Amino acid sequence: MKLVVDSNQLQSEALRTYLAKSKTNMAVLTDYAAMEAHKGDTLASIYKSMAILCEFPRQVVVLKGTRLACGLRGRPAGLQGRFIHDEQTAAFPLYVTDLQKARAGHPGIQQRLLGHGQEASSHLATMLLDAQTTGQVIEQIAGMYSKKERASVRQGTTYSAEFVDKTVRSLMHITAHMFRAHPNAHFIPSYAEMPNTFIFRAALCTYLLALEWGAKGGAGEAKPETLRNDYVDMNFAAFATYFDGLLSADAKVRRIHAEARVWLSALFGSELPSGWQGASLTRTEDER
Repeated sequence: MKLVVDSNQLQSEALRTYLAKSKTNMAVLTDYAAMEAHKGDTLASIYKSMAILCEFPRQVVVLKGTRLACGLRGRPAGLQGRFIHDEQTAAFPLYVTDLQKARAGHPGIQQRLLGHGQEASSHLATMLLDAQTTGQVIEQIAGMYSKKERASVRQGTTYSAEFVDKTVRSLMHITAHMFRAHPNAHFIPSYAEMPNTFIFRAALCTYLLALEWGAKGGAGEAKPETLRNDYVDMNFAAFATYFDGLLSADAKVRRIHAEARVWLSALFGSELPSGWQGASLTRTEDER
């Protein structure tokens, strides 16, 4: 098993139990989990955040950063492996040793950790500024759907064929724009390859989040911190679709991750880990 670990689970007993159960159980670490662990008062937080992973250093898989992931091809062969940072994964036990030295007072390693913390805090602060426009985008997406369609999202009923068609068209348009705008995306994927790209899966998770926001009254009054945190959560959800699942304490993140798997499998024919079989997204009135 390879589970992507949300930052809210790094210090959880659930993570320790999962890793202790089998040496083949792997904790998959994303760049945002690392940022959350390093941000703020780094030397006070990093040891706590990494304590459980330090107990199982050879059961940690480190992924390439989000920026690099956005430039990866979506060919099915070797898909999961392309997201894994082999060098950092192999070096994680050395990182554990460095943490131990830093905690014992090694000034050079402490300064290095503080540098990582400053970078993380700066990046998350920049995201906070970007989040101020996110609410407007969510409102625009929600405005495309009728009251009845928003109710189907809120109530968890099966989507109509019209709803699915509208969503796919909008999602493809957004994804194409993101590919043209992203500095690391030096290719335009085919329709068959696109659902396996990280840009598409991140867009899918964020779109599903926007639908949920719209179904529950919109994001117009949401705080930038909330929208920024939701974006980070969608990053975890998207990465987790390439692995066996997501370890998170956040019900909303788990729900959107599960729904993204349904869309990917049922509608786009993506082969997902753990033998995921997507449910149907459409149903006739008689079937309801």
